[in-house]
Amino acid sequence: MARRLSIRSEIGALGLALALLAPLPAAAQSLLDRVQGLYYPPNQGTWDCATLGMDGGAVGVQGQTLHGVENACTLTNAFPIPGMDAMMFDLECSGEGMTYDGGRVILVPTQTGLGIVRDGFLVNWLRCP
Repeated sequence: MARRLSIRSEIGALGLALALLAPLPAAAQSLLDRVQGLYYPPNQGTWDCATLGMDGGAVGVQGQTLHGVENACTLTNAFPIPGMDAMMFDLECSGEGMTYDGGRVILVPTQTGLGIVRDGFLVNWLRCP
C-alpha cells in the first residue's frame, strides 16, 4: 500500500512538472510576446535598467517568467479577461531559496509599459528605454 501511494505521488509530481512546461494558449502567448522586456517602477528612486531582479535593478517579463526584485514567478494557467486586453495568470514563485504559491496576477499592456494587478493593488511599470 505504501508503495502505491509513492507511485501516485511521483505521477502527480510528474503531471505538475509537465503542466508547467505545457505551452500557453495562443492568446496568452500573444500577450506575453507583447510585454516581453525590462521595466522600472515610477517614482521609486534610481533604477538601473541594465540588471534584472536585483535591488535597484529592472523588473520584467522574460518568456513565461515575471521577474520582481529578488524573486521570479512562472506564469501558468492563463485566463483572458473578457472585454479587455488583459490576461490573468497563476503564479508559481521562487525567491531567497524558497518556492511558494504566488497567487494570481493580471497583466495589462499599457502605452507606456505594463499594468500589474495583484492582491487588490495596481502597479504600473514603465518600459526601460
